[in-house]
Amino acid sequence: MVRYNPFSEELYDDPFPIYRELRDESPVHYMEEFNCWFLSRFSDIWDHIGDERLTATQGVTSVELLLGKPQTTGASLASLDEPIHLELRKRLNPGFLPSATRRLEPLVRELTRSFLEEGLERNEFDIVGDYAMRLSVRVACKILGIPLEDADFLSNRVNGFFGRDEGQRGQTDGAVAAMQELQGYLLDWVVRRRREPSRQDDILGQLLAFEHDGFKFEDGDIASSLQLMVIGGTETLPKSVSGAVLRLFQHPEQRAELVRDPGLIPDAFWEALRYDMPTSMLGRQVAREIEIGGKNLQAGQGLMFLWACANRDEREFEDPDRFDIHRRAPRILSFGHATHRCMGANIAQMEGRVLLEELLRRVPEYEVLEGRAVSIRSEFFRGYVSLPIRVVN
Repeated sequence: MVRYNPFSEELYDDPFPIYRELRDESPVHYMEEFNCWFLSRFSDIWDHIGDERLTATQGVTSVELLLGKPQTTGASLASLDEPIHLELRKRLNPGFLPSATRRLEPLVRELTRSFLEEGLERNEFDIVGDYAMRLSVRVACKILGIPLEDADFLSNRVNGFFGRDEGQRGQTDGAVAAMQELQGYLLDWVVRRRREPSRQDDILGQLLAFEHDGFKFEDGDIASSLQLMVIGGTETLPKSVSGAVLRLFQHPEQRAELVRDPGLIPDAFWEALRYDMPTSMLGRQVAREIEIGGKNLQAGQGLMFLWACANRDEREFEDPDRFDIHRRAPRILSFGHATHRCMGANIAQMEGRVLLEELLRRVPEYEVLEGRAVSIRSEFFRGYVSLPIRVVN
């Protein structure tokens, strides 16, 4: 019998044995409690995530689809279906192309080096809070058109957004308050920026100017879109980088290989993205009946894609529970797939590469203080809130 329950404390401790049960015994798994299906195999998710019979308009997170609690107000980038979603992505895409990523890299490297030097002065520092998150939130601000001086305020609210209490499903009151503060700040900034209609040189400007077949964003819609982008751009990168730092500490021979040959770092980060994917699940609602794996999914039911589970699917990856910087998997699900693939994938990979390049250049030997590490306990997100390291001379 499959033990899977998305809110199980056992799942938070170590989900992968249970994920294997799902893939082997019930790859298209229904839970009546939530009126929701769960896909666990890589190919099922890859093949169906872009299906037009699924809709994002009712939300995509576990809080929305499992607990029925809306996370945003109005329309946002994540909750739009075609053709509006596709047209919006076309408008926003220039800010995320490889050429835009290359223009951003000098700033990313400058910030990375400054944060690293501050950490090295103390001989111990937190890879998440002192290093990767300080970078990711500032890059998110730069891209979205939000003042850099507000970066720490935003990251503190994002951290609060993922607060969970043992035994409680979904967010705590503190997490809801943090989300509301973030939403309020962003809405205020949208209102102020609407007074500068000629400025369209950033993502916020594009959202303000967007119109398609009579559809326009209200201010609350834009604030919701910015909130999703701030959370995605701020939170996921530090979790992936801290996972890479930990795995390289646990595999010192692979770390030494990267120190000798930094050209392998992009492959190593790609493997870390697969191995320790931060987002456990996202989903859709069934808009029209669809058959998957011999099961008939009915309109109105939820469908969750178990990303982290699928990234360890032995049907797709040989020996998937082995961390291997030489794996070079041709496809992973860490940035999603199809029409809703993460727009910031190029930028995230560049940030992760630079963070690891600079760390291994200055600190080829480090010790992860695993006893002081703090991990998230959530059905939606996984990874480290804090991962302190000590410099080894």
